[in-house]
Amino acid sequence: MSRRRLSSIFASSSSSASSTASTSAPAKLVCALPPAYAVFKERLLSGTLGPDDACHLFDEVLLDCDLAKAPNQLLSALARAPPSVASSDGPAFAIELFKRMDRCASPQAAPNGYTYNILIDCYRRAHRPDLGLAIFGRLLKTGLGLNVVAYSTVIDSFFKEGEVDKAYALFREMKKQGISPNVVTYTSTIDGLCKSKEMDKAYDLFHEMKKQGISPDVVTYTSIIDGLCKSKAMDKAYDLFREMKKQGITPDVVTYTSTIDGLCKSKEMDKAEKVLQQMLDAGVQPDNITYNSLINGYSSLGMWKESVRMFKDMSNCGLTPCVISCNSFMHALCKRGRIQEAKDIFDSMVKNGPKPDVNCYSVLLHGYATQGCFADAGNIFDLMVSNGVAPDHHVFTIFIDAFARRGMMDKAILIFEDMRKKGVNPDVCTYSTLISAYCRMGRLGDALEKFNHMVDVGVPPDSPVYSCLIQGHCIHGDLVKADRT
Repeated sequence: MSRRRLSSIFASSSSSASSTASTSAPAKLVCALPPAYAVFKERLLSGTLGPDDACHLFDEVLLDCDLAKAPNQLLSALARAPPSVASSDGPAFAIELFKRMDRCASPQAAPNGYTYNILIDCYRRAHRPDLGLAIFGRLLKTGLGLNVVAYSTVIDSFFKEGEVDKAYALFREMKKQGISPNVVTYTSTIDGLCKSKEMDKAYDLFHEMKKQGISPDVVTYTSIIDGLCKSKAMDKAYDLFREMKKQGITPDVVTYTSTIDGLCKSKEMDKAEKVLQQMLDAGVQPDNITYNSLINGYSSLGMWKESVRMFKDMSNCGLTPCVISCNSFMHALCKRGRIQEAKDIFDSMVKNGPKPDVNCYSVLLHGYATQGCFADAGNIFDLMVSNGVAPDHHVFTIFIDAFARRGMMDKAILIFEDMRKKGVNPDVCTYSTLISAYCRMGRLGDALEKFNHMVDVGVPPDSPVYSCLIQGHCIHGDLVKADRT
């Protein structure tokens, strides 16, 4: 007895819908797609398409279609489908279905160039650019030939896996093969080079692209602007930002934010404010990252009033400040000695969110410890532990530094020993804090003991550690040991 088709089992549950569709949709379109196609898509979208049913439905599509279009569309949808309970890895499953298509499809419905492009994209999503590149051999063997989409996908895949040299070599090779890169190819290559800090190549490629008559789009401009901002080439970045607007290309939130962040880090706050206003005038809503860049920029310059204004503007725009924004704002307040206001922000986070992370606690602890408010710092530390936030080496170092600077070395050492008991390993900054304090006090034997200990546990000393020891021995009269150090 032959196996009943799955498409007919599901057809009865949606017969009325199918009837309606048949009267409203063009007859050619309905006839072109086998019944199993609709069932496959419906169950894929609902997250109920398991491997066994998918294989049977896909086989039905292969039997009933005379073109590769229908199976190609199913493979493409499956490759992009989010993980579900029924199918956790769409790309891997699409690869398996491709194998069935390769074996079982009629000559008219055999894999074509589009099918192979989908397969290459599946390998990109599976983080296997090498297997995507291997498909080039199949394309040549079948006579389909290589195409710009196949090259673009593999190039993007190699860049995303950090194999920059292979990606760039492949880009050059496709041109030698007579295949002209399109805007997608150029954009992927420029973005990959920018993320790899190969800015000279990226910048040259951007201009080469325009010389070839290929117009950069918003994604291309955003990639090169962001790369230039991060490499501190702010003049070039700002020029390109203005150029894209003159070309009629509207910046998106990422473009605006990258430009604003670069200007803030270059301490060009007037220009950053100007770009923010352009952003608002264009109807592009700033996000948390945009405001955080401005808060950080003003904070780094000690312009706390402007930081407060940005924080308020952010809230007035209906944005909930993220942890990073709150940390930046608290840090600015603490640097100005306005710890109570920083504590008010912290209390609001505890009550309303976002929940403070270890960095947030560290900012407040550092503020209290710097002013010698050890009772308040202790209360924050206890709250941190009770809220399930594990102290890291930076938190312990804050306490060690605060006690050491006041000559309270017994307490500093107690904190040092406690952090080790709790499984938190001191880093070079922790050891440097203790060694520096001992050297200032003339306790050179204790300083050398801590130096030897850090070497024994595998923490490499840095230049400041050696400088402390040399300076300590010089000041306290032991020039021979200073020379040996």
